[in-house]
Amino acid sequence: MILKMVVAYNKTIENLYMELDTSDRGLNSIDVEKALEKYGRNELETGEKVNPIKIFLSQFKDLLVIILIVAGIITASIGIIEGNQSVLIEVIAIVVVILLNAGLGFHQEYSAEKAIESLKNLSKSEIIVIRNNEKVKIKSEYLVPGDIVLLEAGNIIPADIRLIKGYEININEAILTGESLSVRKDTLSLPEETILAERKNMLYKGTVISSGSGKGLVVATGFNTELGKIATSLSDIKREDTPIQKKIKHLAKQLTYFIVTIALIMFIIELILVGIDEFTELLIFSIGLAVAAVPEGLPAVMTLSLAIGVTKIARKNALIRKLPAMEVLGSSTIISTDKTGTLTKNEMTVRLIWTSTQQYNVTGTGYLNLGFIVKAYSAKQIESTYKPELESLIEIATLANEASVEFQGEDNPYKIFGDPTEVALLILAEKAQTIDYIKNKWNIEYLFPFDSNRKRMSVICKSKKTGDHQIMIKGALDILLDYCNFELENGEKKPLSAEGKEKIIKISERFSENFAYRILGFALRDIDEREANDLLNKKDKNLVEDKLTFVGFVGMIDPARESSRPAVIKAKKAGIRVIMITGDHMTTAKAIGKEIGICSKTEPITGAMLDKMPDEELEDLVKEVEIFARVDPSHKLRIINALKKNDDIVIMTGDGVNDAPALKRADVGVAMGITGTDVAKEASDMILIDDNFANIIEAVEEGRKIYDNIKKFINYLLSANSGEVLTVITIVLFGFIFFNHNILPILAIQLLYINLVTDTFPALALGISPPEVGLMQRKPRDPGEPLMSKQMIIFIILFGVINAFGCTILFLWSLNFNLAIDIQIIDLTRQRTIIFAALVIFQLTQCLSVSQSTTIFSTKIFKNKILIGATFLAIILLLFAIYIPFMQIFIKTFPLTLLDWFMIMICTIPIILFEELYERLVLKPQDELLREEIVEIC
Repeated sequence: MILKMVVAYNKTIENLYMELDTSDRGLNSIDVEKALEKYGRNELETGEKVNPIKIFLSQFKDLLVIILIVAGIITASIGIIEGNQSVLIEVIAIVVVILLNAGLGFHQEYSAEKAIESLKNLSKSEIIVIRNNEKVKIKSEYLVPGDIVLLEAGNIIPADIRLIKGYEININEAILTGESLSVRKDTLSLPEETILAERKNMLYKGTVISSGSGKGLVVATGFNTELGKIATSLSDIKREDTPIQKKIKHLAKQLTYFIVTIALIMFIIELILVGIDEFTELLIFSIGLAVAAVPEGLPAVMTLSLAIGVTKIARKNALIRKLPAMEVLGSSTIISTDKTGTLTKNEMTVRLIWTSTQQYNVTGTGYLNLGFIVKAYSAKQIESTYKPELESLIEIATLANEASVEFQGEDNPYKIFGDPTEVALLILAEKAQTIDYIKNKWNIEYLFPFDSNRKRMSVICKSKKTGDHQIMIKGALDILLDYCNFELENGEKKPLSAEGKEKIIKISERFSENFAYRILGFALRDIDEREANDLLNKKDKNLVEDKLTFVGFVGMIDPARESSRPAVIKAKKAGIRVIMITGDHMTTAKAIGKEIGICSKTEPITGAMLDKMPDEELEDLVKEVEIFARVDPSHKLRIINALKKNDDIVIMTGDGVNDAPALKRADVGVAMGITGTDVAKEASDMILIDDNFANIIEAVEEGRKIYDNIKKFINYLLSANSGEVLTVITIVLFGFIFFNHNILPILAIQLLYINLVTDTFPALALGISPPEVGLMQRKPRDPGEPLMSKQMIIFIILFGVINAFGCTILFLWSLNFNLAIDIQIIDLTRQRTIIFAALVIFQLTQCLSVSQSTTIFSTKIFKNKILIGATFLAIILLLFAIYIPFMQIFIKTFPLTLLDWFMIMICTIPIILFEELYERLVLKPQDELLREEIVEIC
């Protein structure tokens, strides 16, 4: 139940107490019962459970499958009318194909759904509240608005909470806002226009306390929280059919119209030629012809091809939840990606160390010690003996620090706890391999935590060797410099003038502006034992936080993944635009964008600018803008909607709760497997198990290959059916005209054997053929491009005509071209076997031709071992049907002679010539038009 909740960030605590009818003593049991009845439990229901029956039945919704089911029913009806029990075998074969198709689709979708059914995991916890002026531990689902909650480091925030008291409390809000740094919270009321990402007195459900403690007032629970609103919005976003689903539906309609039309025309023609007396027989024959026109193997081959593509991508750590999403990846024109945790590691990393005597670069990224400290403009690792300034800076970074890291093994990341900034400083010390040395050198006597008013942290340390004391300080550089009278230069204290301070500030600003580094300054002061004792007794850091010696500063950032830039470049070469959509600051977004190759033709757009922008203007802007910063979830959804209005096929990547609505609205939503929230995974079509953005581009390439292969096997299967239908029509009409008799050139069981057995394996091989050369140098195909182009339709018809011509010549040759023969007294088993064999050979020739955009005589075709193997298998199955005795009885065939086979090969020549001309005159020019190198890298 969604209720209008209290707006809390712009009001005083006293006003909120009045609105929620509570106090600092907390609610009593009666108040809690009333609130639970009014607001419900503090939980997010996942909606419908995964229903295996529903998933299985959904496999039968496709029109192609429905056509197949109708074909089976009609075939069974014909058998019942004719009293022919052998038709039962044909029906069983069709049922097997239908169930195989449904089983494959069910297995893939059910497995994926079960793997991500865990939305409630975000909010399962226990929390300490004040009720009746007593501390009580309760399950978080029983929280209600008006409860007073006690908070400490490590807690997942269980509801939307207005902070009452905070003790240096920092919240990691990346899950909700995309902000990579922890946000320090305070209790001050804020202006009404303050955006969600800057409401520093609010703690939102699902975010995490990285450090500090406090007390807060619950103002919203369950679906009324910001997290709950996102979960609710997901149910309002309806998934559209994917492009391939739309095209398959359109193809199925076209096939239905074609099959019905052909059967009706044939029935009318035969009725005119034979007369009304044969009405029942002609109706059965026309229906049988319609069944022959159905490409029975198409749904199974389609499903198998997509399933095999999914399996290949799974080996590259990507889970596809819905089979059609595999193909949609290949048709994408836009990748809209979150920054934090997707393009970047979401792990703050020190990149720069600056001291008065030397600038250093720090290699490696994230929470691993796989990096070194190197002198700027030099690739050489510095010696193990550091300069005094660098040694002092690393000591301060290690000791003035409340975080902790625990090394778990050579190949595993650290187990970490604490603020990301402080973790980054400890990893810096690990890279310097000095943590143990520093801890053996100093004892920490007292630590003054970071104070948001002072903007610095101090620690009093005592040397284990000499007993000397030192106060070490880290904090905001501009504030810290105000207390510095000296700077450390080659191990000696040197006076630091106002001009010197200004110079340091300008240097730091240059790094901030050019690289979006967060700057942190370091200073120290030697203190005698009396000062140390006074400080420890009075706990007043202001006693000695003056006349400091400036040591240096560091620059840190949430770094881009090493794989992000190559992936962006590859996407751009494929004609795919990559757009960054982040809740982080514009400066940071621009710096990361420049580093990985995302650069707007116009200035980045912020969330505040989007609020003032009408949808029509946004639809124009998204054609050019590639960076959006300081956006909230509603902005992301608007951007995706604007892109889709421009008929783009959009992939949206993300990991946070804030990404879920846009993930669901996009054509393909891609969630992160490691850092991704359950909400994001629930809304996605694909999950990157290892969070590697680069794997999306691999999936795009696989998707493009699958689409090409889908067109190939559709061309093959429909050409095959076209040849079968036109062959039957031509010889039947020929029989009426010249023999005055209804000749059936091939039996229904033989057609079914071709469609389900000999055609299926080559079609499946086409579905998993290797990619064409230059696949990722093509521009994205037009989303409106039909699955069957005009050229393909013309090819299918012409192939059918040439096929029918060849089969008619073979039929007449088998009769010695004797048109005066009494056809009624002849056993046509040999003639039908010749037609049966010819259709298979013609179709296999066509299969080899469509497998690559090259001549059938090219050696490239023979490198496709799966296709060659499938072709040989089809030939073997054909020979089985003709020469194995029990198959002869079942399929009703006759052993062919070498002369019969020679004539079939002769009649294959026109088909090869036609395919070669089509390849050179039609396909080659089209293929050249598709290739277009589109690269614009920052």
